[in-house]
Amino acid sequence: MKEIIFQTNNLSKSFKNKQVLFDINLQIPKGKVYGLLGVNGAGKSTLMKIMTGIITDYTGNMIFENNDWSRNDLKKIGSLIEYPALYGNLTALENLKLACLEEDINLDKRNSVLQMLKISDTGNKKVSEFSLGMKQRLGIAMALIKDPSLLILDEPFNGLDPYGIKELKEFIKGMSKKGVTTLVSSHILSDIQDIADIVGIINDGKLIYQKEYKHTQNLEDIFFKETQGRV
Repeated sequence: MKEIIFQTNNLSKSFKNKQVLFDINLQIPKGKVYGLLGVNGAGKSTLMKIMTGIITDYTGNMIFENNDWSRNDLKKIGSLIEYPALYGNLTALENLKLACLEEDINLDKRNSVLQMLKISDTGNKKVSEFSLGMKQRLGIAMALIKDPSLLILDEPFNGLDPYGIKELKEFIKGMSKKGVTTLVSSHILSDIQDIADIVGIINDGKLIYQKEYKHTQNLEDIFFKETQGRV
């Protein structure tokens, strides 16, 4: 039986009088890439905001590394949710310096994560001058600065050109080989089919599918079969 690093139990969320998540039972195996699929507005970002402590008002519970989830676990969880929280008037190194100081991390770690994401040559260039793809890379670098055991990436391929997408996919698969678990969300099937070990499909706030994914399978067929008549 695969070891589960993170799971949610009957996780539900409402905003005012509208329920947006319904009894989500997510199970993320350790060291694997979990691809979370769903159309825009399905509930992916809300779920990940709960998992990373951004949203605190919900019902149900979460388990991380076999213990009840607590905010202290965020030291081991790196995340990029929606848009990177970056200071446009600072350089990449300066943004990472703030992240290091906040997490009490050695500043020497900055160069290695920038090299990993292939943005180590930006020098004194301000983040406000970065392309969207470069900002995405820096956001991922900031998520990695604390050597997380779980990496949560919300639509990380946004703004990347085909070469950037290919490199990021290879990077995510490489992190898995190093034992880092990654949850990647997307509404684009091709983003997930090349990297996922497990696929979950969330539709209208409900987790309607969660299975191991074999790359001989047709993910498009799975997605449309599971969501037919639901979207």
